[in-house]
Amino acid sequence: MKYITYFIKFFYRIRFWLLIAPVIVALLVYWKTNKTPRNYTANCSIYTGIITGVNILSESGITTTSYTQGSMMDNLLNIITSDQTLKQVSLRLYARIMVYGDPNKDNTYVNASNYRYLHDRGASIHHLIDKSSEKDSINEQRTYENLLAYETNDPSNYVYGIYQWNLPYVNRESLQKIDVKRIGNSDVLSISYSSNDPGIVYQTLLILIDEFNKQYQELRFGETNHVIEYFRKELAIIGKDLQNAEDTLTNYRVKKQVINYEEETKAVAALNRDYELQYWQSLNEYNVSDSIKRELEERMQLHSEIVQNNSSFIFHNNKISEIDEKLAIAKYYPDNTISRVPIDSLNQELELHKRALSKALEKMDYLKYSKEGISNASVIEEWLKQVISYKKAEAELKVLNLRKIHMAQKYSHFAPIGSTLTRKERVVNINERKYMAILDALNAALLKQKSIQMNSASLKVMNAPYYPLVSMAASKHKLLTIGAYIAALIFTIFFFLIIEILDHTLHNVFKAEQLTGSKVLGVFTRQLSFAARRYNKTYTTLSTQTLCNSSVTYFKPDQSNIINLISNEPGEGKSYIMEQIAQQFTDRGFDVTQLSWQNEFQTDTQSFIQSLNLEELDDPEKTTLKDRIIIVEYPSLKDAALTANILQNVSLNLQVVDSRRTWKNTDQQLFERTREMCNKTPLFLVLNYTKRDAAEDINGLMPPYNFFRKLLYRLAQLGLTANDKPSRNV
Repeated sequence: MKYITYFIKFFYRIRFWLLIAPVIVALLVYWKTNKTPRNYTANCSIYTGIITGVNILSESGITTTSYTQGSMMDNLLNIITSDQTLKQVSLRLYARIMVYGDPNKDNTYVNASNYRYLHDRGASIHHLIDKSSEKDSINEQRTYENLLAYETNDPSNYVYGIYQWNLPYVNRESLQKIDVKRIGNSDVLSISYSSNDPGIVYQTLLILIDEFNKQYQELRFGETNHVIEYFRKELAIIGKDLQNAEDTLTNYRVKKQVINYEEETKAVAALNRDYELQYWQSLNEYNVSDSIKRELEERMQLHSEIVQNNSSFIFHNNKISEIDEKLAIAKYYPDNTISRVPIDSLNQELELHKRALSKALEKMDYLKYSKEGISNASVIEEWLKQVISYKKAEAELKVLNLRKIHMAQKYSHFAPIGSTLTRKERVVNINERKYMAILDALNAALLKQKSIQMNSASLKVMNAPYYPLVSMAASKHKLLTIGAYIAALIFTIFFFLIIEILDHTLHNVFKAEQLTGSKVLGVFTRQLSFAARRYNKTYTTLSTQTLCNSSVTYFKPDQSNIINLISNEPGEGKSYIMEQIAQQFTDRGFDVTQLSWQNEFQTDTQSFIQSLNLEELDDPEKTTLKDRIIIVEYPSLKDAALTANILQNVSLNLQVVDSRRTWKNTDQQLFERTREMCNKTPLFLVLNYTKRDAAEDINGLMPPYNFFRKLLYRLAQLGLTANDKPSRNV
């Protein structure tokens, strides 16, 4: 129980330290941490769907092992925290800060102070920051592309050092503080990031999510995407070649005026066949007519010359030839044919000239009979018929010869076209087959991509990052302050506890009794100052009364009671205590005699001890010896040695100790030797110069008697349920 009381008093003694020291430390921590930047935290979560998402394997009833599932999630964590991903985030974040930042005003992208810090240190790459467009998103993309183009693996390259150097917010050290973890055994990744700039925190997570999705897509679908991209490029190239070949073929057909080569060549062949038949037919008619005409002319002899030299005959004969030629042209060149009315007119004109020619012959009467007197009417008629037929055949042959040249031109035109068209159509056919082959391969790659997508995760942001409005520094600030206060409180307790354990100063009753092994009989306080100095006399009176009351219990009847005041060292306060207890006993009616070595005239202290005879101090005239008290003050044991006779033939031995000084091993040795010499005579300690709290252990509650001190004293004495009010019933 005394230990509990001691610890309660121990805490009471250091109460001011327990109140002031932790408060001072807490205030210092609060002041220091209040100047530190406040941290803002933003969180988001991404659903991966790798384990529980629908895919071909799950639909087929095939399940993956927990090891495979863990490896898949680890791959995602490694992707999102890899240097490749964080480096892209770094450059994109830097570009966004440079484009959207404002040196005079905070915004949702970056604080003005941080923008100025980053902007001023990047003077060498200010020319890469593009703000030419009205749309900041375009400026950001252009700036990012400029940074990528400018970067080289050179330590002197500033863009290369954006991620490598100690540039805050965008370097590796800052971005590696992004906390990414899997929530339990689910498909969800939780991402958290803290920084002293809320805008940078928010924008970093936005860019990280986008870049993570790109990196994941590139790694997961990169090979298939490359194949698809290759096929698409090849398809575009071959498609262009095919279009060029088709355009070349079309232009060639237009240039050569060929719509359907096969049909047109068939038509040309048919025309040539008809031409050949007509030509041989006309030639045959021409030859036949010419032969008959010649034969008839031979029979007619001179008459034919007369006829041929006749102007009218010649006129109409020429007209018939001209009209026959025009009709032949109209017959064999239908494309150039004039309308049907002129053809009919030519036929009518031809008939008119035929009749005119016949009439011209009829007017030549001398031609009706030959020299022999034979009639020539039938011969002339036949000859005229053959002449007309001859002229017709001659005109047709003339026209057919012209058509022969035209047909030759047709053959010359169509002959090279065939081989050229075949060549060009073959090129078109080859390009078309190549185009279809690449198209089939592209479709197969697209199907494979879709298959991979069904068997892979579809990343989806469940909880998008939010712009942090409240910093985490407030709660941390309070926690740090509270923690500092508790730590300082614990440190103070342990510090004073260690001092209390190791300290050899007899500053209180418990410590004095523990170190010396003897009981404390009285305690005198030191002279207090300031507000408590008015209680100095009261404290001395209470201490003296308590010591005298305790001393009386050791007095012996029917003899003088001698009290020895001893100390180990000079200056312990024996003279002061002797005066106080002498005055107290005198006030109580005792006959008090004071003996002090300081009042004698011996040359040294040891002479006072040797010359002292306690028996001579008894006065035979005194009838009541019990009312006589002799108080003897001895020199310090350090300066003189006491004898056993002096210590044993008394009522009480009081060793006065200055509670402010260290109780050394030599002091304990002297005290032990003194106690041995006292034998059965009581030897007690009297503590001098103690604090008021220590004096209350012996003297009880000392003034002032306010409520607070009464409460603390009651708690120190473990009077938890006590009622200290005096009873009214006497």
